[in-house]
Amino acid sequence: MDKINKDALLRRIQAHSFAKTECELFLDSHPDDKMALDYYHKNLDALLALTAEYEANFGPLTAAGAARDRWSWIEGPWPWQREGDLPIQPRSALNCRGERE
Repeated sequence: MDKINKDALLRRIQAHSFAKTECELFLDSHPDDKMALDYYHKNLDALLALTAEYEANFGPLTAAGAARDRWSWIEGPWPWQREGDLPIQPRSALNCRGERE
């Protein structure tokens, strides 16, 4: 199995999320455009699949992806933290302003 590249996967999620949002805005003023609606669903389906893949390998991407049996959103680094950037602190060690408690 190929190693999953976290950054590449996150970029693909961002691209499909952007395209989905743009389609939503377009469809607000063109609700009968079948091609735009098909494009919206194509991006939505890809976004859901990529998000599921990311969360299965790296943990929740948003709070909505947290486990249902416990609040796993506070575990591990934030999705946008990269290993080479800032020191990664467990989320539970930081308050809502990102300061150590």
